[in-house]
Amino acid sequence: MISFHSMKRTLLFLLTLGLGLSSLAQDTLSSEPFDPSQYEDASDEKKYCTQKVLNQVPTKQFGLAYELSTGFTNTHAGGGETIASLGGLRATANVLAVSTNKFLLSLGLNYWGSRVRSASLSTQPALNRVFSSRMDALGFSALVFKPFNDRHFLIGQVNVDHAAIGLNNEFALAKSGITAYGAVMFGWKKNDYRMLALCISRSYRLGRPLFLPILLYNKTFNDHWGIEALLPARGHVRYNFSTNSMLLAGYEAEGQQYAFEGAPLWLQRGEIKPRLVWEKKLAGFFWLSAQAGYRINGRFNMLNRYDGLEVHEVLRNDWGSSPYFNLGIYFVTP
Repeated sequence: MISFHSMKRTLLFLLTLGLGLSSLAQDTLSSEPFDPSQYEDASDEKKYCTQKVLNQVPTKQFGLAYELSTGFTNTHAGGGETIASLGGLRATANVLAVSTNKFLLSLGLNYWGSRVRSASLSTQPALNRVFSSRMDALGFSALVFKPFNDRHFLIGQVNVDHAAIGLNNEFALAKSGITAYGAVMFGWKKNDYRMLALCISRSYRLGRPLFLPILLYNKTFNDHWGIEALLPARGHVRYNFSTNSMLLAGYEAEGQQYAFEGAPLWLQRGEIKPRLVWEKKLAGFFWLSAQAGYRINGRFNMLNRYDGLEVHEVLRNDWGSSPYFNLGIYFVTP
């Protein structure tokens, strides 16, 4: 049996040992040099806003799609035609050349191919040229995103396109088919749920050069609802089923000015597309994009002279409207 005196001596020994270790620890800590840099406030580091809001559709880096418009009719001063279909291949490639939290530079290539298939010949030779050949638009773009801090940013974009209608269904090269346009936007980003920017832009969205005020507005309201808009070019309401599946309802305006290879003639094409777009993750960074909508004609007219904003039309077409479908697979970035 352990006696009371033995327990007393054991407790006294442990207490003395503990006090000694505590003194040793204090002496060791006090002997280390004090480095105030280890205790700097992390909030002093400058922060920069990002180019997207939460739950936004992923950025398409590489992709291939096919678009098809169903049949419609065309009328003009010389009569009219029945168009069986309008459609073609679409491709995109975007590469981040520079990517830091202070500066982003993206370089892109885009291809828009179209074939008009007519059920009958036209009384207009220029239209028969369109029906028997292909319409190719190849574009190069450079996009800069420059944040100044966590609230303000600048977006600059330059586009140089080549669009032409060739001979014998071959790809055409024509100096008169080169167009250039762009925009510089200044914006505000209040938080990760809303960003807004404004500018004046030069664009060929409806087939001819236009100077338009532009409003960029991306807003995420909650886990499901949001808005993605670059008005007046496009605007959509977004519903997120999840982070890997979303539905957009809205519209996009598209267009281009095509030069006729070997002839002093141009075609100005513009269209507005109310649509539903379903974006769905397939595997990894591969996504499916499916569109269904209605292609409304804005312009499909021929010119024999083009000087700046002055237009000299030689044939005005009442190009019909029709349902359209677009299906593509894309490699995206987060």
